Amino acid sequence: MKFTVKSRAFQILIAVCASAVLATTAFALVFTSTFQGTTVENFDFGASGPGYPVPGTVEIQSFNLKQGDVVPWHYHKGLSYVILGNGNVTEQEIVGPNTCGPINHFAAGTAFVETPGRIHTVTNPGPGAATLYWATIFPKDDPDGGTKFVDPPNCN
Repeated sequence: MKFTVKSRAFQILIAVCASAVLATTAFALVFTSTFQGTTVENFDFGASGPGYPVPGTVEIQSFNLKQGDVVPWHYHKGLSYVILGNGNVTEQEIVGPNTCGPINHFAAGTAFVETPGRIHTVTNPGPGAATLYWATIFPKDDPDGGTKFVDPPNCN
């Protein structure tokens, strides 16, 4: 028995529903708190900024990643500091054209720095939830909030 869908409206409905399911399962971190302070006068964002010093926003957040959650490939426009409060995460970065670096493992209590423009992804392999505390600075009024998501690389 062959099943075909002839209604264009039904095909669009199925595509929208499938996209919504993928969007909610692929990136489901839960922010528990966010604090912002503006402005830091004349901050130089280097290659990830406009090329000259501009005012910046400082943001401090805490968020949870459930086991299996993935933060998609992205980079930050400003310097970010991260502390893993509990749980475990892995991080992988792009180190060259279509070349991914090794997978780095971090346990509760670990702190690390994310430099501007460094493309990476973060995953919670478990067991259990992970809580991250994150402080960053990004250009004031930036529509991306200092984080720019990118297409996943085709790593060799």
